[in-house]
Amino acid sequence: MNTLQKALITAVLLSKGCLVAANESNGYTTSSGLKVIPLLDVKLEHNDNIGSYSSAENPDSSGMLEVKPGLVLESDRNGNQYQIAYQLVSGNYFDSDTDDYLDHMFTTNNFIKINQRAGIGLNYSYLSLHEDRGTGILAGDNLSTIATKPVKYVIHNVNLTHIYGSQNAQGRIESNVRYEQKTYKNYRNLTDPSFEALSTKYKDYDEFGGAVAFYYNIRPATDLLFEVDLANRHYKLKDPISSQSQDNLNTYYWVGAKWDITGKTLGKVRLGLQNKRYKNAESDDFNGFSWDLDLTWSPLNYSTVTLSASQRADDPDQGTSYITKTSFDAAWKHYWLTHFYSNISLGHINDNYSESSREDKLLETTIALGYELRDYVEISAGWRHENNDSSIATNNYKQNVWYLETNFIF
Repeated sequence: MNTLQKALITAVLLSKGCLVAANESNGYTTSSGLKVIPLLDVKLEHNDNIGSYSSAENPDSSGMLEVKPGLVLESDRNGNQYQIAYQLVSGNYFDSDTDDYLDHMFTTNNFIKINQRAGIGLNYSYLSLHEDRGTGILAGDNLSTIATKPVKYVIHNVNLTHIYGSQNAQGRIESNVRYEQKTYKNYRNLTDPSFEALSTKYKDYDEFGGAVAFYYNIRPATDLLFEVDLANRHYKLKDPISSQSQDNLNTYYWVGAKWDITGKTLGKVRLGLQNKRYKNAESDDFNGFSWDLDLTWSPLNYSTVTLSASQRADDPDQGTSYITKTSFDAAWKHYWLTHFYSNISLGHINDNYSESSREDKLLETTIALGYELRDYVEISAGWRHENNDSSIATNNYKQNVWYLETNFIF
């Protein structure tokens, strides 16, 4: 497999909405070469604050059973890679039917090899998802306490990627065009005058984007990168308070590096300028420094550390001005015995709202122990703690989740 093909397949497996990157030993291969991989995840958990209430409210607690069956189809024909995957996610709370959910995820990720120097990746995702009560667009006690079910939304995402550059070429060009549509399915027309402006219909959008990146090889395992990325987001309705457009053009100018030192370190870092310009002249634009980092480090073949971090201006779930979001996630997975491991992770998100004094700081800690019974069966148990510290008192919350989970990749 050449560098071109590896690059596109990696992009496919890491694309938004991808369900699985199974081991080569998993699944069943038909006589025609089609690989079939059944999936099944079952999780039993207890949540001591389902609605993410502040200390001013009495929290709802309940056990919950989540079942995630799925199926992946893969084919490799003459160097062309094709994947279709579907997964259903059903969550049922024992003491809070209000919070039950049913999600659907469908993706198709494909690589077509044009010649030794060029190839195309075509990916599509259909995601019918939910936001837990008390999070996202209906976060805060005022909304969480009156919500009768989770927020539901649908995302369509199409991404076409082209890579030009042979295996031994010193330079490589990657370009893509993409389209995303997000539509909320409930809470579209809140009738209470104090909440009407938070109706989900005001957050429906279409987004067209594209990017061009140039990779320049400076060492056998290291590339410098130069990238320009644009995304034009169009909201279907204007700001309900100001009656002004929420549309904006988001542009990134990146420089950075990407490296893959076999068996040790895999990483990518980008530093650059971000310009977020709103169609409405009265809105506060963003011009500033943005960055992101993804790193996987394996000092030993049985121990892996992963790190991801970023800073950028994003559109918020609540309100119409941008937020400056800084995030940090770190995890350490270590095998103490051949099949027994621990997994410890820490995540932090800091959201600063422009044109507002609001600031949210979310800290999430997870500790888990797991055991691999077979190549295709894994069982784990863990605890997750969330602590959201907000300048808005009704958005503060603490939450503990204990869980027992089993994963099957047949």
